Amino acid sequence: MLSLVYVSHATREFGPADLDALLAQSRRNNLRAGITGMLIYRDGDFLQFLEGPEDAVRATWWRIARDPRHGGAMVLDESKVEERSFGNWSMGFRRLCDQARPEGFVDFFDRRRGLAELVAAGPEAMQYLRSFRELG
Repeated sequence: MLSLVYVSHATREFGPADLDALLAQSRRNNLRAGITGMLIYRDGDFLQFLEGPEDAVRATWWRIARDPRHGGAMVLDESKVEERSFGNWSMGFRRLCDQARPEGFVDFFDRRRGLAELVAAGPEAMQYLRSFRELG
């Protein structure tokens, strides 16, 4: 199994109805592909954790990377895993208010951070996303 974390930004405004539609579509696709994970959205930026069969995760990532609604998509971390972190969630979701983040973590939504800094913090991104699992 493969887990993958990426960041991207919306290329157009995403209102609540747009996010709801994106989430519903993602959940249907992920259920069909055997993918679970978590999506965080804050002020036009996405941070997402995908996990499942390697081929399915890679196909999903490439579909997202080519999606015109996403810009600047980049993988922060990918790892082979034995068990799922979000096994019961076809796609968990949190909409954060501007500047909100769990205490002690890098702000993965700060576009001023360089690629090297974000990639170096990639394993921390996985832990950041897992912290939301505990919140339900």
